[in-house]
Amino acid sequence: MGDLAAFEELFRTYYEQLVDFARSHVSSQDVAEDVVQVVFCNVWGLRKQWRPRASVRAYLYGAVRNRCIDYLETERNHERLFVERGEHPEYEADPVRQLEAKELRWAIDRSVAELPERRRQIFVLARDHGLSYAEIAALLGISVHTVDVQLVRATRFLRGRLASLLSSDG
Repeated sequence: MGDLAAFEELFRTYYEQLVDFARSHVSSQDVAEDVVQVVFCNVWGLRKQWRPRASVRAYLYGAVRNRCIDYLETERNHERLFVERGEHPEYEADPVRQLEAKELRWAIDRSVAELPERRRQIFVLARDHGLSYAEIAALLGISVHTVDVQLVRATRFLRGRLASLLSSDG
């Protein structure tokens, strides 16, 4: 796959299909094109050791799907941070909403602090820093599956803990 002509053929064959596929996930042509370009850049960058286990088509679609999921998670995290910090435009003019957002931020921080160290570290990397599961796994030297399991457990704990905190404070 180190051959530029082969890469160009791969790009021409799959680019439009992959952009359409990505757009069905992210609902933006520009983001869909960016996602597909990143996937192809990754393939080119890893071309010497790239050996897809399944078909090339299956690999590319899976990589685009995963990149779309990472993008959507990051966008949700950014939106949630705006709301939690009271920085969302609709909250700026409403002092009651600002106070509620600060109380929610406090409750979240308090609950996150109660997580086991490794789980908290994984959660913070995903939520506050917007890292993908794969990026967290690589950074911490663990599997993507472990990241997924730890985030599911953290989320489950936090939902229960926040419900308890918010119902006892109100």
